[in-house]
Amino acid sequence: MSKTAKKSQTARFQHRMSGRTTVTQGHQHRFRNLTDRLIPGNGTHRHSFNGITQITNGHRHSYSGITGNAINGQGARHFHRFRQVSRIANGHRHILSGRTSVPIRVSGSSKHRHSIIIESIKQK
Repeated sequence: MSKTAKKSQTARFQHRMSGRTTVTQGHQHRFRNLTDRLIPGNGTHRHSFNGITQITNGHRHSYSGITGNAINGQGARHFHRFRQVSRIANGHRHILSGRTSVPIRVSGSSKHRHSIIIESIKQK
């Protein structure tokens, strides 16, 4: 790799988000995604995120939001808390909340983007 190519390559770090929504109308959904854009702040930062829950009871919910500020500094051990209400589907909403993973390296390029992660779901 040339020196010019090395200079244009920047490590991109994101956080994993996963969990279960609140129980509404007798069911809940699993969710899993990566944070997206880094939003700088005064001595801290946040991340935007979006995703779609897994299918339960024949439907799923989309969601998007912004994490809280970095907790535990801004180094390799920091994480973020999040709490977001999903969009309405099948006449109701759910709340997604929790904390992200510590940062994970997802790319060597700052231009690399991830699309929404959607998994194959087996109905019981």
